[in-house]
Amino acid sequence: MNCKNCDNLTSGKFCANCGQNTKVDKLNLPNFLTEISDSVFQLNRGLFYTIKELFNRPGHAIRGFIQGRRKEYFKPIAYVLTLSTIYFIISQLSDHPTLIDDFLAGYSNGGEERGLETNSSPILNWLSDNYAYTTLLLLPLFSFATYLSFNGLGQNYLEHIVINSYITGQQAIIYSFLMIIGVLINREDITILAAVIICTMFNYWTFSQFYSNTKGFKIIFRLLLAYILYVVFVSIFLIAFTFKSLAL
Repeated sequence: MNCKNCDNLTSGKFCANCGQNTKVDKLNLPNFLTEISDSVFQLNRGLFYTIKELFNRPGHAIRGFIQGRRKEYFKPIAYVLTLSTIYFIISQLSDHPTLIDDFLAGYSNGGEERGLETNSSPILNWLSDNYAYTTLLLLPLFSFATYLSFNGLGQNYLEHIVINSYITGQQAIIYSFLMIIGVLINREDITILAAVIICTMFNYWTFSQFYSNTKGFKIIFRLLLAYILYVVFVSIFLIAFTFKSLAL
């Protein structure tokens, strides 16, 4: 049997070349929960290697992780939590809002125009003050959207969570860099627009590499559908929790 991480021929429980467990199962709920546990409580090595790989070959790297090449990579949940936290810290130090802050402000303003005091909603305040956890809460919604949009191409829902965890973590790096640039040149409006465009293009690049046998225009169509579904899911999520919190 060959090791799924380094392809070295091995016969034991662990690969003699890289040390990874030779039994790597397809992602399902039990081993995904184990991945979360390892991610939260055992922040192991591989952060900078993962960053480098995801900037050089994002789709191929994520596909390799899902197929079993996992030893060198930072775990997906730890990855998105770590980098989202860094982005939030940078926003606090620079006294500039995150993209989620801007989105929630727009949602709150829209509610006020309809006579709703959404800015007093505890859930909106909590979401704004806890960027990393908000990102983690919204991640399953976008992953469900991509799972539906890319249905039939072989990946289950939990594998889409892995894909989007790495994408979201990488986008946090882009947001952080452009936020710093925006502060330095005093043009946050331009850098926010640039961040949205670059991150959307990065999303396309990742999925086009991951599904390398699918034509580009089909990837664009499926991603567009995913974004539409995501907006619908987030709107339902916010409306439900906002109204519930205001009613209490």
